[in-house]
Amino acid sequence: MHLLPNVFRTEGDIVKFDPSKIFDSIIKETGLNEEDTKHITELAVRRIISSGIKFLSGPHIREIVCSILSEQHFEQERKLYTRIGMPLMDYEKILEKGPKNKLNETINPEKIHHWAANQIAEEYTLLRILSDEESKAHLYGDIHVHKLRYFDLRPLSQIWDPRLILKNGLPPVSNYPLCCKAGPASNLRTAIHHLIQWLGMVHGEFSGIQGYEFINVFLAPYAKGLNDREIKHEIRNLVYEINQLSAVIGRKIPLTSISCCPTIINEFSKLPATGAHGNNIGVYGDYDDECLKIFNALTEIFKEGDYSEKAFEFPKHFILFNEKWLNEYENAYSKVWEEILRMKTPYLVNSCSNWIKNKINKRISLDSLNYGMLQNISLNLPRYAFMVKDENKFMEILGEMMDLSFGILIKKYNIIKRRLNTRHLPLCSCLIENKPLFELDKQDLSINFVGLNEAVKFLTGYELHEDSDSFNFGKKIVKEMNQICVQASERINKKFVLKEYLSETLKYRFAKLDLKHFPKIAISQKNKIGDYYTNSAHFQKHADMYLLENIKKQGKFHPLIQNSILQNISLNDIEKEYKNLREFVKIICSSSDIACLKFV
Repeated sequence: MHLLPNVFRTEGDIVKFDPSKIFDSIIKETGLNEEDTKHITELAVRRIISSGIKFLSGPHIREIVCSILSEQHFEQERKLYTRIGMPLMDYEKILEKGPKNKLNETINPEKIHHWAANQIAEEYTLLRILSDEESKAHLYGDIHVHKLRYFDLRPLSQIWDPRLILKNGLPPVSNYPLCCKAGPASNLRTAIHHLIQWLGMVHGEFSGIQGYEFINVFLAPYAKGLNDREIKHEIRNLVYEINQLSAVIGRKIPLTSISCCPTIINEFSKLPATGAHGNNIGVYGDYDDECLKIFNALTEIFKEGDYSEKAFEFPKHFILFNEKWLNEYENAYSKVWEEILRMKTPYLVNSCSNWIKNKINKRISLDSLNYGMLQNISLNLPRYAFMVKDENKFMEILGEMMDLSFGILIKKYNIIKRRLNTRHLPLCSCLIENKPLFELDKQDLSINFVGLNEAVKFLTGYELHEDSDSFNFGKKIVKEMNQICVQASERINKKFVLKEYLSETLKYRFAKLDLKHFPKIAISQKNKIGDYYTNSAHFQKHADMYLLENIKKQGKFHPLIQNSILQNISLNDIEKEYKNLREFVKIICSSSDIACLKFV
């Protein structure tokens, strides 16, 4: 024993080296049998003695044991025994400059700690939660598990029904011990303040976007008796304070969204209206004028921008439209066209389309409008084409990768279920009116995809827009993915859905990896940043098509995908072919299944 050094413990004291500690920890952490554990322990002790090391730390001992486990071909046990973290130099780089992919972000202490913790959480998920096959699929680029750093703790996104807060106060639950409870709002200012505070509260338990649907509908009763100037003043606070939440949490502005429409839609008109102190005050159909006033106020505020006339990045401003509203509320939508031309902030949701109307009606028919996404995984479609070079085999590989993804999504579901039971998600774990605030079984488990255009081009010789057979093959692929999700949902009794998730970084990551792994055959798009794939089911950016033809064809994919797919449209292109935005949007409404328009 005199040949063995002292050990510095993380608790802060120095102790004598004890080989039994190594033996016990290997048994406990890896499940290795006693005979092999004894052998590994002996090798570790001999290596320490022969090295002449005079002083050891716990992490150093663990590194030695992990090295021996690898040498003895106990790779799975090494994964279980390894220490997660980062080299000192990596932490110093984050400390001084931030992570490589965040170099342009403002640095502060909260962000530095957040970025460092993210790396630990990501390593934990890859080493401990996902299997070797699943981890390799993510690391090699067959699939991409989004927000891996939050996989072990947080759901992704949630759209909240404002009535939860308006009826029940803040927080809307009765068994939340971490802050005092405020009663239901008595006026528009307090109602708005409560809604903003709620987004800040729940941001700590989710990793993605938080928002409210039909916000002007639900705030309309609180605006009764107020003039346009008073309403605009309060709505301005809504937009400003959401943007200022970043100062409260110390990180970036939380991803937030609000949706609105100019009138009380029929499905809401007969529903009891929640007003001051959470009381029912008539039905929402009684507040059509106030609904329109708030709609107009939102549009004007987004059109004006902040004090420096800078566009508001958040909350995302979703505006529903249909042909009837475009005619009946021409003045309101004329302000929307001004907002688009000046700031380009609105997202226009096409509720002319039957499939969009059905989705909205289905949500309204439920007790509340709460819905969300638990986790999403993206598929690298070009990779599967490069692997097999055959249309039928491509479909087989696609099915296998989707099955692999379903397994990962089920793991996420089980983790969040466990976190809810142990109250690691204190708000989401609460009850409201004897029901869970966060209903796990109603959350989407999402499959996304990248590069349909490039996969089709490799397999058929033509891009989606270049040939009718290629276009139909692309539709066949999307239909197949949608059907696989439907069948898996029925078989496993989970809510698997095919969705669009537009990630600027992922389209570059997948292309870069494929050019490395398939250098002789990989194809991609190119721009100043580098090689990339076309997002989701979109046509490539410079497709030689008339604008309306592009949109009509693109809309053929939208009913097959379960969320409001975003179509970016150049204002310059509209100016070349149409008189004005109103004319163009009316044509879209009457002739396309496109889900959501964003003007650039």
